[in-house]
Amino acid sequence: MAQVPYTSFYNGPFAVYTSPSGMSDPTTGLPYLGGSLHEGDYTDLMENEAQQWAVQFGTQLHAGRYRLVHLSPNAVTANIAFGKPAGWGLGTQVGQVAITAAGTGSGSGTFAVTSTTAGGTAATALVTVAAGVITGVQLVYPGSGMTTVPTFGLTEISAAGVTTSGTIEAQQYESPNFISSLDSSATGIYNVRGIFLNTPTAAQITAGAWVVIQELGIAPLLPTTAASVAAGSLAYVSATAGAVTVASITAGTTPFYVGTIGLTLDITNAGYLGRVILNLPVQQG
Repeated sequence: MAQVPYTSFYNGPFAVYTSPSGMSDPTTGLPYLGGSLHEGDYTDLMENEAQQWAVQFGTQLHAGRYRLVHLSPNAVTANIAFGKPAGWGLGTQVGQVAITAAGTGSGSGTFAVTSTTAGGTAATALVTVAAGVITGVQLVYPGSGMTTVPTFGLTEISAAGVTTSGTIEAQQYESPNFISSLDSSATGIYNVRGIFLNTPTAAQITAGAWVVIQELGIAPLLPTTAASVAAGSLAYVSATAGAVTVASITAGTTPFYVGTIGLTLDITNAGYLGRVILNLPVQQG
């Protein structure tokens, strides 16, 4: 999406927005689809601009990239707070369906097959079988409200008297602008998308609110595991949901950690905010 002036973030970087444009009708509560801010828009702040935000909203920020993103309704409230890492959201519907094994068997035809509900509403796909071999698959309905990745059992094919050992899989909707807490509600525990700047309520999360994350620059960091670790240490996500570990770097021997967040700028202690220079992949929203 577009780079916009930081003044486009009407309510600032700490607000929880109720629409993808950041604005809602005051009477109906319905989202405005127009305006100068849209899901995925970002702003690159200079240090002096970040200080203006700090004065206006009362919380210290620094130069970096800030982006408006959609928060998954499956995110876990306890794992979202100012300075905690955000993960890539696991789509709540199927994005596409792929053949994972063509299989063998007998019989031919085109069949509508349904997935498991995966905590929501099932998806539907059309599967084409020729002489027991799956030759094509097309998503018809993506489902909705899913909390895990659904599976297709293909029972509709066997019920029609056609046999195949082929399999298909659901591939969930993905977007760099769709995020979640860093736990089982995300695509992977080590896939860090950015840093949260807000603490939405459970009701706001369920509603699928829009929030601002920081993805580049000097960001706030709330570590989980650290005890007076020196500045210049490595911050990364450990195997516990949303946990941030800070470890000293030994010159020439410290490997690149999966789930790296960046390098710290302050002496770091668990549960206390510090600063980190983010080292995350640049994403095109």
